[in-house]
Formats: sequence, C-alpha cells, structure tokens
Amino acid sequence: MIKSEIQHQGGSMVENLGKNNVVMPDGSIYRIKTDRYQKTRGPAQMLAIDCQNCDTPLLVYQKDGPGQLKRCYLDRIAWMPLEINSGKDIGEQVNALHKKSLKCPHCQVMVGAPMIYEKEKRFAVRMFPGQFIKKKYPNSKD
Repeated sequence: MIKSEIQHQGGSMVENLGKNNVVMPDGSIYRIKTDRYQKTRGPAQMLAIDCQNCDTPLLVYQKDGPGQLKRCYLDRIAWMPLEINSGKDIGEQVNALHKKSLKCPHCQVMVGAPMIYEKEKRFAVRMFPGQFIKKKYPNSKD
C-alpha cells in the first residue's frame, strides 16, 4: 500500500507522496512505473496531453526517456477524463482504447489510433503529430 498524506492548508495542497507518486487531476494517486529498461531510456516524466485544436485535457502519460511522443503505451496512461471513453475508472477507459481511436471529447478531432507495437508486443495509441500538445504535468516530481 502506498502511504500518502494530502493536507489542505490555506487553500493550497501540501503533498507528502514520495518521489514515485503523482496526484492526478481527479485527486487519485498514480505510482510511477519502473522497469528493466529505465536505465537505457532515461528517467520517466509525466506529460499532460491536450487537444491542439481546443486545448481540452485528454490524458496524463508517463513517458520514459527523451524524444518525440510517437505512441502512448496503454499501461503508462495515468489519467483520462471520463468523457473520452465513458469508462467507470481508468482501467476501463484504457481498455476501451484497444478498439477505438482517441478523440477529443469537445471538438471530436482524432488525436490517435490504436496499435500494437510489434517490437515489444504492447498495446499503444499511435499519436498523430500536430493534433495534440504535450507539456510537463504540474504535479510530477522530476
């Protein structure tokens, strides 16, 4: 079990989460995943992915290493707004991305399409360049 304390003091949030935990927009806590390739790829960073067209938040993603965001592995998606896939929780929402494209819930622009990354046999969303904005997620510890 992850020990965390979140206290409200004078309207601001004080976080004591440890370096591998991040608070998501809905208040849930995401534990940054580590694997055997992290030394090769570099440290993880949390990214907020928004629609390029209307600036609607689409997801928070754990990206490992530097470089462009070409695909989002489903097991690294930390948060999505419920409107995107109408799932009850993040697990159901991410599982729905196996079958259908990632679209902005506000303007319906297609931001990505489901795929299987053959090298690693992992489900992912192929991201379409120019359809999204990526920025460092505010609550990440790196």
